[in-house]
Amino acid sequence: MLGLGMSSCVSTLDNKTMKVNFDIIDNHAIAIAGRHIDLHNNFDFVGFDYDVAGSVIQLHWKKSSGDWVDKNEFSSLVLIHKGVTFLRVIEQDEKSTYGDDSCLSEITFFPSTARGINDSIVPQSKPNEGDDMLYFFENGQRIRIHCEQIELRTTRPNEISDLNIRPA
Repeated sequence: MLGLGMSSCVSTLDNKTMKVNFDIIDNHAIAIAGRHIDLHNNFDFVGFDYDVAGSVIQLHWKKSSGDWVDKNEFSSLVLIHKGVTFLRVIEQDEKSTYGDDSCLSEITFFPSTARGINDSIVPQSKPNEGDDMLYFFENGQRIRIHCEQIELRTTRPNEISDLNIRPA
């Protein structure tokens, strides 16, 4: 597992359109099977795992403990990036707090041809050909990934196994 302050870079551009089983909503939430999932307000980022040999990166979230979070909200979720060809982690602010470290500020698909730009979002629900996925956190950290597929898996409260909804 890479630490939150580490930086890494893998491979080069890939102009295929990544497959996803969710939509980005308002650049802070995602929707799957008609369900709105607010990553900014209702989930805490836990961390990520990178299987270099398998070219898989998993970003993990758990349900926030705030009283504003619906009791029926998913208890956890993971975004699984398969066929990873590019990874860049841009460091966080040294003085950030846990609240900032665990809070997603925005999420966007962004053109891989503009990898020098890591401070902007594009309001689109699905990726275009050659797009990367770019995650922004309140602590200033950014994670940029290019892959063939991103699969969202969720766990409901009191559920042992994941709900698998495959990408289209």
